[in-house]
Amino acid sequence: MLPISVYNIAVTFRAAILDAKYNRKFDSRDRMSNFPGGCCDDSCDLLAYYLYSVYDIRTKQGNGRYYDNDPNNTTNHAWLVMDDSTIIDITVDQFEFFSKYAEGIYVGKEKSFYKHLKDK
Repeated sequence: MLPISVYNIAVTFRAAILDAKYNRKFDSRDRMSNFPGGCCDDSCDLLAYYLYSVYDIRTKQGNGRYYDNDPNNTTNHAWLVMDDSTIIDITVDQFEFFSKYAEGIYVGKEKSFYKHLKDK
């Protein structure tokens, strides 16, 4: 198999989820129909399984609670961690300050956002 970057895998995987969403493959009662909002845990489970079964890439799930100055913005968040140091997050664009990531994906070292999450 040719080497492929985890970022490119994540881009392709997220595109497949969005394709299913836009083609109404998710039942409206399925929370994946709201992707990426509220789908970080399910997305992590699906991506972790895919990374392992197709590429033999092992990951762990990271979890934390996001707080800001608006109590209505308190929410849980989940992401994958590869090799104990690389974050893979395909739902990061549900947080306004990550909207600069065009594909809605972050793959890289732990940024301050993840460091400041509570209850990890």
